[in-house]
Amino acid sequence: MIVGAQKAGTSSLLRYLAQHPDIHTHAQPEMTFFLQEREYTRGYEWAFAKYFCRSKLQLATYDEIEGQHLIAKNVMVMHSPEVMKRIYEHNPQMHLVVLLREPVARAYSAYWWARRRGWENIKTYEQALDAEEARLSEDWFKWRQCAYQYNGIYYPHVKNLITQFGSSRVHCILTDDLKNNAEVVCQRLFDRLGISADFSPTIGERHNQATLPRSEKFNFLFTQFLASHNPLRRIIRKLLPDATAYKLRKTVLDWNDTPVGANSSSRPPPINPQTRGRQMAYFQPFNEQLAELLDRDLSSWNF
Repeated sequence: MIVGAQKAGTSSLLRYLAQHPDIHTHAQPEMTFFLQEREYTRGYEWAFAKYFCRSKLQLATYDEIEGQHLIAKNVMVMHSPEVMKRIYEHNPQMHLVVLLREPVARAYSAYWWARRRGWENIKTYEQALDAEEARLSEDWFKWRQCAYQYNGIYYPHVKNLITQFGSSRVHCILTDDLKNNAEVVCQRLFDRLGISADFSPTIGERHNQATLPRSEKFNFLFTQFLASHNPLRRIIRKLLPDATAYKLRKTVLDWNDTPVGANSSSRPPPINPQTRGRQMAYFQPFNEQLAELLDRDLSSWNF
């Protein structure tokens, strides 16, 4: 399972790995079974049917899946010890993959992603950082998508994963590694998972690329409509199959997106240099602890 980190290349890695003939995954961007209480209480048999028997929006039988390696992704779960406990109790032999991106760039990218999706209504990155502590004190689950600094403190979470599952089952990959040679990254993972490493996935297509909404208000209202407490949303979900509901949601959000490369005005502004400097200093001790834990040179993250 790919368990983190948000805005670090996890969507691309999942789709690269899923090309292998011995791997089966879900069509949805995230498998939220272990994270969402309303899903977890329904049991894994229900989740298996929802996520893995309708991969690629087509029905797959148990016989077709049998013998394949299942790979799932939910980039929020590594930050929750309670959710990771659920995953460990489900399968302590599971392999975990963690992508790690330079934390300031990751946090700033996550802010604009949250703006795009209608989760973030604060109009400046600095004000959102100021609000983070109060938000997380209120409810981590509610504000997890807006935990920009918290989600960039990798060391304690990676250490917990290694303590739980063992170092041989926790595979940490730098986003730069994936960007520079995704094929080698995939083949190393194939080998560690006991899958034939001779297969070469097609690399090049980027998934989950940066975009900005044409209308932030539309995305905010659409997000409120999708909230679990909305009675109309619950009625519609009972009428529509999960795969159809996912495809419809994606179509609506994609319609409101503008790729950042389409024109210069659609690009997010560069991060304020002073804000970047403050965050670099904030993350540095955590980066140094992580570098020692992984025996990796992460000094470039501090400049």
